[in-house]
Amino acid sequence: MIPLLNFGDKLYPDLYEPFLKLPDEATPEIPSAQTLRAYWSKHNEALTQHFKQMKPEEWFEKHTAVSAEEFIKEPYRNKLNIIIIRTSHLSYHIGQLALIKQLT
Repeated sequence: MIPLLNFGDKLYPDLYEPFLKLPDEATPEIPSAQTLRAYWSKHNEALTQHFKQMKPEEWFEKHTAVSAEEFIKEPYRNKLNIIIIRTSHLSYHIGQLALIKQLT
C-alpha cells in the first residue's frame, strides 16, 4: 500500500515472489510467522505515520494505480477508497481465520 498511496517504495519487495508470484508448492522458503508479524507491525507503523501527516483533502487525491485521465472520469478511485477496499478485504480474511479456528 505504501507505493500505491505514493508514500514511498515497498518495504519488503522480497515478499512478492513467495506470496504473489509463485504457486504455494513452488515457493522454496517463506519467512517465519514471527518475522512476518514484525514486518506487519513495521508496515502498519509506517502507514500510520503517513496517515497522521495527511490533510483531509489528500484522501481524495488519486492513487498511483490510476492515470490522471482515468481519475478525471472516475474520481472515486482515490486514496480513501484504497483504504476502504483493503480494510474490507482484510476483514474477509479475518472471518476466514475465525472460522478455521472454530473448526479446529
